[in-house]
Amino acid sequence: MGRYVDSLPLRSEIFEFWKDRIVGLVRWIDWGEPGCWACGFYYGPKYDIKRSDAGWDEILRCWDRIPLQRCHIVGRALGGSDDASNLFLLCRECHDRMPNTNIPEIFYEWARAQNWSRREDAKILDAMKAFRVEGVMVPDLERVLESEDYKLWSEGRRGLHWPQSNYASISSRLTPATTVGLAVYYLRFVSDRPLRQRSRRRTGKRSKADTVKPS
Repeated sequence: MGRYVDSLPLRSEIFEFWKDRIVGLVRWIDWGEPGCWACGFYYGPKYDIKRSDAGWDEILRCWDRIPLQRCHIVGRALGGSDDASNLFLLCRECHDRMPNTNIPEIFYEWARAQNWSRREDAKILDAMKAFRVEGVMVPDLERVLESEDYKLWSEGRRGLHWPQSNYASISSRLTPATTVGLAVYYLRFVSDRPLRQRSRRRTGKRSKADTVKPS
């Protein structure tokens, strides 16, 4: 098998091409806080350009480091080139969901409509529907998620998940179904039990107060 050769321009080269051309074409982009050019997914301050007086070389190095994918606006199979003018920097989920046509305007219209926050809200709503959460339950769930008692109970009962689709930014994450499912279970079956009993069942140990015999 032949060795894979990456022939695409660097992220910094794609950024340089688009930085003065993208205005009005898709959503507003903050060049100092690199994120997906469609949905706006933000990777956190790790990849930010830290200094306001950063030199151009430093700015380009930041853009080369961020784990955005270099995506063809018009795919190779449809005659698209590997030039920077035919490449956009997208998060993994947007890359997977984007339209695949030979008409760039369709891609731009789709990209303008993407919103990472709204997409995450939809996933939470889907999880709430799966666990039959009604509107009247929402305030109770919010209180549960904020309570220290719940946080103590949920330790060891939740795990990070690396999506098979690689939709996580660069690492594993708690899925909305995990968060909502645990909170609903706690509200339905756990919250009315005494704290000492919940703690003992979680650790498998009996507290000192449990072992004291009446005089």
